[in-house]
Amino acid sequence: MNRRVFLLAIGWSSMLGSFVDGALAIYALWAVLISEGATASLTVDAFLKDYAASVYWVKQFAFYVLPDGAVNWLFAVPALLYFPVRVLMSIVIGRWALTKAAHYRR
Repeated sequence: MNRRVFLLAIGWSSMLGSFVDGALAIYALWAVLISEGATASLTVDAFLKDYAASVYWVKQFAFYVLPDGAVNWLFAVPALLYFPVRVLMSIVIGRWALTKAAHYRR
């Protein structure tokens, strides 16, 4: 696989992933606002386990690709902080990769 294809894959997956992360951020905000039991400190782990169980598998996947301490730390971060930061980082990475890929077309 050449560099341009690799950068395009990274760029588009990051940009499209930011939409999924944005939807999860909105869902986490909604869960906090309507639930008497959920607080603004609702962690990523609790949010995924209790509200978005269909994507809770990402925690097990994370243990395969990251050190245990990093996974435990990431899943302990408040969801209302984590998901907006992920959206911004995905946009930055995606835009960077797509810009770099455009240079290889020439």
